[in-house]
Amino acid sequence: MRKTPLVVLIDGTCALCNGTAAWLARRNAAGDMIFAPNQGEVARIAGEPPGGDMGTIVVWDGSRRLVRSDAVLLLLRGLGGGWRLLAGLAVFCPVALRDFVYDQVARRRHRFAGPATCTRLSPHDLAE
Repeated sequence: MRKTPLVVLIDGTCALCNGTAAWLARRNAAGDMIFAPNQGEVARIAGEPPGGDMGTIVVWDGSRRLVRSDAVLLLLRGLGGGWRLLAGLAVFCPVALRDFVYDQVARRRHRFAGPATCTRLSPHDLAE
């Protein structure tokens, strides 16, 4: 288990973001991930700009802020097993290419999953 939990900030109005966070929460056996909307109090305390960073996932690992593909890879490493291996292999892909793919998915995320009508995270998993 980590000394400090990862603070995962997501777009609370995005169904794909909520679904991904729910998927991560189900696999977060160690309980070392805290999920919160990127426009809430947790995000403000973490140091996010007013209104949050709506275009990306943000992960705070202590005082280190990770976004986009780096954030996703850190989360996958935290799951362990095959996910850790996948994340370990993905770091050999250039960051620019990983972030380009991330940006393409993020730009189309509402088309993939539609608008979120409700969060898929349980209150236990969602801070605030």
